[in-house]
Amino acid sequence: MIRAPRGRHRRAVTALPAAALALALSCAGALATPASAADGPATLPDPGVARQQTAGPKPTASDAELRERAAEAAKAEEAKEEAAKEEAAKAGEKPSDSASSSASPDSTDSADSPESSEQQSPFIIGGTETTISSAPWMVQLYYYDDVADESYFCGGTLVAPNKVLTAAHCVAGLDWQQFGSVVSGTTDLLDGSTGTVAGVWRQWSHPKYDESTIKNDVAVITLDRPLEQAWLRLAASNDSSLYTPGTAGTVYGWGLTSGGADAELSPKLRKASLKVVADSTCNTAMQNVLGEDLFAEGSMICAGTPATGGDAGTISPCNGDSGGPLVVNGKIIGIVSWGVQGCTGEGAYPVFTKVSSYTWAAQPRIDDTDLSYDGRADLLARTPSGNLFQQDSKGTSLATRAYQGNGWEYASWAMQADLDRDFYQDLIIRDKTDGKLYRSYLDHSTWEWTWMQISSVWGGYKSYAIPGDLTGDARPDLVALDADGSVYLYPGKGNGQFNSKIKVVSGAWKGMKLMGRGDLSGDGKADLLVRYPDGTLYLYRGTGKASAPWSSRIKARTGWNFTSYVTNGDVNGDGIADVMARDSGGTLWLYRGTGKASSDLFSSRISLGTGFNQYNMLF
Repeated sequence: MIRAPRGRHRRAVTALPAAALALALSCAGALATPASAADGPATLPDPGVARQQTAGPKPTASDAELRERAAEAAKAEEAKEEAAKEEAAKAGEKPSDSASSSASPDSTDSADSPESSEQQSPFIIGGTETTISSAPWMVQLYYYDDVADESYFCGGTLVAPNKVLTAAHCVAGLDWQQFGSVVSGTTDLLDGSTGTVAGVWRQWSHPKYDESTIKNDVAVITLDRPLEQAWLRLAASNDSSLYTPGTAGTVYGWGLTSGGADAELSPKLRKASLKVVADSTCNTAMQNVLGEDLFAEGSMICAGTPATGGDAGTISPCNGDSGGPLVVNGKIIGIVSWGVQGCTGEGAYPVFTKVSSYTWAAQPRIDDTDLSYDGRADLLARTPSGNLFQQDSKGTSLATRAYQGNGWEYASWAMQADLDRDFYQDLIIRDKTDGKLYRSYLDHSTWEWTWMQISSVWGGYKSYAIPGDLTGDARPDLVALDADGSVYLYPGKGNGQFNSKIKVVSGAWKGMKLMGRGDLSGDGKADLLVRYPDGTLYLYRGTGKASAPWSSRIKARTGWNFTSYVTNGDVNGDGIADVMARDSGGTLWLYRGTGKASSDLFSSRISLGTGFNQYNMLF
């Protein structure tokens, strides 16, 4: 039986043959600077007033405690390495001997035992040392539970200012909020005094992750604060060219440089260049090595060259690199997942989670900002007198409203959207007094809410929407409808401002209403909803390309003659965008997204309550 080497007491991977194991270790787009805040609109209230119920997530632990967790996890890893050396010495193994890495399914090497398996944690074998400046999005994930005497370490990739993509086998079943620590901005490992630390606010691992087969090995960790450094994009569902056999990629991580008993964690970040391997080639090779079919074509990929049976001539990630990225052209195409015991078994390849097959599931967890920080979109409502109320989503119902202050009668319309993707929801408002657009956002230099004029977008359009990333650069974009029916796309800069407009529809959408936020069709890309004057609702699926941001329209519903529409994203927390709509009688309905790009776009509607006619603006 093989144990997944995630720490001192690793959980069994009961269905893997003796030669295969998850590489969970003892292991291990830039956030744009906000534009200068202009003087706030004279007629709108202090934006902090609307945040009295939503001050933001509290740090899960002090910086000192987070550094202590990392340091304790590091000490535990060093202790494992020493124990492994001592055990190898007692067994009479040569320090540099990697013969125990044999990939034979009948292997009975010492790593088969629970005690020795947890001590084997080799890393990028044959790689070269690099610096964090070349991979600023690399982070170290430390887990230390002193009561349960558990310590784990994995790598991860920053994919938004407060989001980390990693492997499910690094996350599933563990309480990262209570015992986790994330270190970024440092080349060095095993040093709790360097880099920037963050806690974990929330964790998500694929609901169908299978520990026995390492299938669906993908997870997203939400940090308790944004990190001011570069991040990477996920490979999109249609990024097939990135997976062409022979394409060169780079894998990053910290870990052990050898599959032998004397291996130690590298004190510095390392990288290795690997070429993508055809699925059929990898499948055949791994079946020959393991004696059974564990490689899942379509959801896993291999990269590199067949291992030689020892350190010499082998270039491969290993246990300690679990959760780290395989990067091609600035996108993450793979997550270090599993391989053979010791990582140098002759003929074997390292196996990665195929990211493009899971972007549909992971991206909504990356873009899941909301007002209450629980991953579910919430509702703001304004009365004619200017009083603002917030009702948090409870999944299929709304919590009791909370008063957020007054003075909001001067907003002619408003939307929620996290324009800088820092986890703190922005309010985008048009002031009916001056006709300009303003953004309420959290200033990271002062940690106070402030107003900033969105000077790059005209305030006189008939309809606006911020569906998400429509151009493929991972930054939210804005679309606006002119009086003559022309539609303009404003690519987001990631700081609350937008680049020059691009005309995407010429005079054909007169009288339409634009709406939608997030992925409605289940492919990981932001979509747009367009309501025609006759009440027909169409879905325009996002392509991720600025030149042609949508594919052909799909009729979703007829008879959509509601008095208000709210499209803030995922209301019920299942990762699929939803819509709230108010009818003429004042009932607010939840239309839950199904992820199906068809007339079945929504499941049966659910009433969220009555009496919503008392509000003259819902957003």
